[in-house]
Amino acid sequence: MDAITKRLAQIKYIPMIKTVGVDQAEALGTALLNGGLPAANISQQTDDGLELLRLMASTYPDIVVGGGNVQTVGEARNAIEAGAQFIFSPVFDPAIIELCQLQGVAVYPVTKDGILAVEQGLKILGFYPIEKLGGLPVVDHLADRFGLRFIAAGSITRETVGTYLANRNVIAVTGSWMIDPRYVANGQWDLVTKDIGSTASLV
Repeated sequence: MDAITKRLAQIKYIPMIKTVGVDQAEALGTALLNGGLPAANISQQTDDGLELLRLMASTYPDIVVGGGNVQTVGEARNAIEAGAQFIFSPVFDPAIIELCQLQGVAVYPVTKDGILAVEQGLKILGFYPIEKLGGLPVVDHLADRFGLRFIAAGSITRETVGTYLANRNVIAVTGSWMIDPRYVANGQWDLVTKDIGSTASLV
């Protein structure tokens, strides 16, 4: 397991960032650090996603910053050039995987095909949306047969997350539920920090 993946496995809860603008980068960074979850999976499917990633990566060296919802090799390349330390992709694109491996960037694509994952030299996969892919029984099957482990995502909530993280084959979870978009929109970063802190305390 590479150093970034080990760090994410220690943090366990990786906030998915979809509703934060570039002008809120400082507030986000402060909330993540003060709340105790120094990781950000920044969606690359929003208008501000790439620039927010660039700003977070350059400003907050203590936060593990990655590109989330990466769907093309171009998006992966842009995210890496912006400073992404990992790529989380809902697709399984060998070109994205090869690019990340050549650049030494952790990559977590999504697939249920264990043979395909092993052929690409992968040990850790994303699993999104986890329940639509078969849930923990499929996770356990892939782990037992192919030695794979997972970062789970998709419709996970504060109430259900413990079930996933209790599984030995799930090293971490990622999701947007950790940051309430209403608090972000209203500038209530004290409440964002409080929520992050309550999630971090679950570790």
